[in-house]
Amino acid sequence: MSDNRELVERLRERLIATRDPGVVDEFFAPGFVSHNMPPGFPQGPDGVKRFLELFEPVGDLDVAIDETISEGDRIAVATTTSGVHDVELFGIAPTGRRLSVTGIDLLRIEDGLIVEHRGLTDTVGLMRQLSGAG
Repeated sequence: MSDNRELVERLRERLIATRDPGVVDEFFAPGFVSHNMPPGFPQGPDGVKRFLELFEPVGDLDVAIDETISEGDRIAVATTTSGVHDVELFGIAPTGRRLSVTGIDLLRIEDGLIVEHRGLTDTVGLMRQLSGAG
């Protein structure tokens, strides 16, 4: 397993196990840049922490790493994130259903820290599940 793969797996394990935003500082460089940060969120580790707060109330949260491709300072990670819809999400009242959403993230790593991110999430698939159509 490459160092980049080990870093991503450790990050997943630590964040899921603890849900502690303080873990972010161990994995993300101070100058971290995400090209897909939600509007109004800061760049850097503080933006990552704020993003993670969105998932704090989600029950039975899990992030599975489905596939990784690592080359040089970059790693592509395909994930499936699942959890119980037990809080309001996108204005939709909790349904109690288990939701699952896939995503792809491209990370650039320098000196053992994540410095850059680009990602896509299947938001359409998530909305179908929230509406009961999928």
